[in-house]
Amino acid sequence: MPIAIDLFCGAGGLAEGILQSGLDIVFSSDKNEQVKNTYINRSKQLGYVEGKDTHFELMDIQDLSGEIIIDSINNLDNFKENGKSIGKGDIDVSFGGPPCQGFSRAGKRSQDDPRNLLFHEYIRIIDETMPKYVVMENVSGFLDMQMLDFPSVTQREWRGQHLVKDILKTELEDLGYIVLEPRLLNAADYGVPQNRFRAIFLAYRKDQKPIEYPKPVTLNNKITVSEAFDGLDSLPVTEFGSQSFYGRTKGPSGHALQSDTIKMNNEVSYHDSSVVQRFSLYNFGESTKNVSDRIKRDGIDLEKYDALFYETLFQVNKDSNKYVILNTLKEFNIEDGKFSKSRWIGQTNKLLSKIAVNPSEQLLKKLAVRFTVTSDQIGHVYSIMEPKLNQEITAAQLSNAFKKGNVDDAMLDALLTKKNSRKRLDPKSQAPTMVTLPDDFIHPYLNRILTVREMARIQSFDDSFEFLGKRTTGGVKRKVEVPQYSQVGNAVPPLLGKAVASVVYNALTKKDEG
Repeated sequence: MPIAIDLFCGAGGLAEGILQSGLDIVFSSDKNEQVKNTYINRSKQLGYVEGKDTHFELMDIQDLSGEIIIDSINNLDNFKENGKSIGKGDIDVSFGGPPCQGFSRAGKRSQDDPRNLLFHEYIRIIDETMPKYVVMENVSGFLDMQMLDFPSVTQREWRGQHLVKDILKTELEDLGYIVLEPRLLNAADYGVPQNRFRAIFLAYRKDQKPIEYPKPVTLNNKITVSEAFDGLDSLPVTEFGSQSFYGRTKGPSGHALQSDTIKMNNEVSYHDSSVVQRFSLYNFGESTKNVSDRIKRDGIDLEKYDALFYETLFQVNKDSNKYVILNTLKEFNIEDGKFSKSRWIGQTNKLLSKIAVNPSEQLLKKLAVRFTVTSDQIGHVYSIMEPKLNQEITAAQLSNAFKKGNVDDAMLDALLTKKNSRKRLDPKSQAPTMVTLPDDFIHPYLNRILTVREMARIQSFDDSFEFLGKRTTGGVKRKVEVPQYSQVGNAVPPLLGKAVASVVYNALTKKDEG
């Protein structure tokens, strides 16, 4: 069986496609502990044994070398037991997608930017291992990105700005490869229920059989979101749902892993009433801009959405309400430095909007804690404050503005938030590109965000594929953590990976004619 290495492997989306094509992954590498856990767990699920069938190296590619890769493969029990040994030039294919955040489309990036060096290091690994075939994938914008003063692997002079794709082509040609013109492939053309474009680069050593880009397989019969979700709540009836449920990726036994009827990674997120009502405003396939345009054109009776109405009301009055809140507390000799902070004011306005809908004892107790007063005092404090709130734009004025569609951007931002990328999925079409932020997408039928499993279905992962770690994260932690949603959103769709890997597998296994 032809052997492959998988660099910058992430959680294993591309690996699924590689295995589905018939190739055998003997070495994988990534520098993130969280994706390593998911990747190794998936190998174990399928029946691969670490150190026997395959090896995962948790390492920054700048510390990785061709020698480490080759030695790791030769130390696999399968290789030693069968008396196998490989050297430079014996690896059949190298897959990788170096992160490209350091590249620039228009500006001038320093050659010292460590993210630029990842691209350099990938070419270095190719030079040190000389695989028969090279596959590289990246974001679609990669094709017109530029790099400044690239540190050449082949001792060329790259002064000034150059297109990254030209650098890659020239460097690989210098190493003895024939490089195909890079191409944008849409995952939807290869059985993935998602319009996701990836830049794919293929190259082969001059002593190997030529390859071409895979031909589309679902060009006129693309998989829909409805088909993607088939079988998540019951037994599947569509081909896509059945394949997801019963599994596409086979382990060393030659059998795929069937999913349990209770799906992993399918926990549903809780949303406040106002969020549920906000999501309900979106029709099939509508983005935030579409909803905004429709409201301006047709108007909306916002009072039908009580929680959302009051949250919007308090949001458009947040600046004037700030002084009402602070002045009222001052009247009661209650002062604290945190009261003037924007975050505290925003959270207080939101709590007050909930109390306006439902002045329950529980919510008033929360307000008492926020105001640092007793439960006995809060009723009096609130009764003094409440009539003074929301006077810059009254409830009646806000309601009338929305009914007539006579709303400004501030009102629409308060209603829909500034999340312009949010969109409800259209069940009869393909999903947009899945990203790492789950609140970018609304379920086609339910007023909530997607589960990790639903997003994984849209990426074409098998249901048996288990994502480990936190479901999501935020703030500064997003720079270092790779939670489940990010693992899914960052992945190459397995079926796209299979299509690309299959052209290499076919070239490696096809017998010479005549």
